[in-house]
Amino acid sequence: MRKVIGIGETILDIIFRGDQPSAAVPGGSVFNGIVSLGRMGVNVGFISETGNDRVGNIILQFMRENNIPTDHVNVFPDGKSPVSLAFLNEQSDAEYIFYKDYPRQRLDVLFPKLEEDDIVMVGSYYALNPVLREKILELLDQAREKKAIIYYDPNFRSSHKN
Repeated sequence: MRKVIGIGETILDIIFRGDQPSAAVPGGSVFNGIVSLGRMGVNVGFISETGNDRVGNIILQFMRENNIPTDHVNVFPDGKSPVSLAFLNEQSDAEYIFYKDYPRQRLDVLFPKLEEDDIVMVGSYYALNPVLREKILELLDQAREKKAIIYYDPNFRSSHKN
């Protein structure tokens, strides 16, 4: 049975309307796609990392509630789970501020077993981050070797233009 495996960031988005927080929801560009697929009952997996803290626990619980296994999420003992503040304007367009404190060792996790015709989703700056590049290439090499389908979602924002 075909699987869809995503790799990317998990982050807790704290959403502000005006100057007051109104919600806190786990997010991330590829993560959001995997959540939608998990909710539809698609066989999914997600490769990521989070801190061993309350924010990380919220993210892991959210994954379980949305049919996403957590066995390929590295819970790092040092550093903190990433958080973003999303300030919505009247049109509900968001301006983001990111807070990240990652450890030196990144993505210390075993990858899921890939099969022919599985789909591997990568995206945004996560796939291009020099610190993560070796692990991303390792996954892409496995995908190519197994004849999996590779899907790249750029998800760049105007703040990334430089």
